[in-house]
Amino acid sequence: MPFVILAHVRTGGTFCAHALSNHPQVYCDRGESVHHLSIWRKVAGMKPGRICKTLWNQTGYRASGLRLIYNQAFHKRVWPVIEDVQPHIIHLQRRSFIRQALSNAYQQRVRATAFEYYPAHSFEERIPPRQVLAIDQAIYFVQKVNRECQEGRRRMRAYHSPVLDVFYEDMVGDTPGSATQMALSVSESICAFLQVESRPLRVDLRRDFPVSTPEMFSNWPEVEAALREAGYGDDVDYELDYGERIGG
Repeated sequence: MPFVILAHVRTGGTFCAHALSNHPQVYCDRGESVHHLSIWRKVAGMKPGRICKTLWNQTGYRASGLRLIYNQAFHKRVWPVIEDVQPHIIHLQRRSFIRQALSNAYQQRVRATAFEYYPAHSFEERIPPRQVLAIDQAIYFVQKVNRECQEGRRRMRAYHSPVLDVFYEDMVGDTPGSATQMALSVSESICAFLQVESRPLRVDLRRDFPVSTPEMFSNWPEVEAALREAGYGDDVDYELDYGERIGG
């Protein structure tokens, strides 16, 4: 069975791909397979659509697939291939798009300002320093992520093959900072969706920013006030409540 893990940025796509790749009946490429630096792009000059078809046809597995972020999946050279093959789609989302947007902004700030390299994902817990986030940049990221997530949901409603909606908060449970195993209820749903043997889906990856959203930014009070003024008060409240419940 061909499948795609479809995820916007910061929704657990890498975590899900690593976990699924550890299932003996599933082939799942762990990287960004159609990225211009992917090894698949360097093999025989493969085009994105051909890469997808190659990874959907791995022998010896009951399900085979790859991870695509929105701008890769919806590309004019990829989406027609998806619509033609009709793979099952595991659609990863996040209930708090505030965290999703601001952690993306934070990641970019860290990479632009840090004197040492902080990988996007690691097997060791690392806490980069707090960042100062410009107010206009915060609003931009929140609006952009919210708009793109709505477009992703619209496309999934119009898709003519099975789609399984999975939320990041459910997938990592109450211990996102050390999520070495996908929540059992979610792993069971994904295994049933892919028609493979149900078993715990484990991975040793660590959350790259194991702190609450306010702890990411030294100017959080100003960022929070601007988001509330822009009409995102309820979304900010949800994120703060979620962070408090899980301890960051």
